[in-house]
Amino acid sequence: MIPENDLLKENLSIIILELAKQAEVGKSFSEKEMAYADQIAQMVEWVEDAGEYGLAYENIVCLLESYSFILSGSAAVKLLEVGVIFGFKTELDKDERFDRRS
Repeated sequence: MIPENDLLKENLSIIILELAKQAEVGKSFSEKEMAYADQIAQMVEWVEDAGEYGLAYENIVCLLESYSFILSGSAAVKLLEVGVIFGFKTELDKDERFDRRS
């Protein structure tokens, strides 16, 4: 069995790689928000360098809800696995009903 942190790192890295291959979606980002390339780089840093898996996960969820990224079935399952491990969708009030941590 893969240790939990290794699984989180592996799954998030695969998902981020799929998002990184969709630069055309980044063209729809608002000028008021962090640029697509910068967001991808930040998520890579969170996962690879800082071990901030929760931040990367929440950012991925928000990006997927806001933009027309496409994930493969395999990556979608990996995102589901991460969500099950964390036990929440995001820290946003609107997602409170998906929080089973308490």
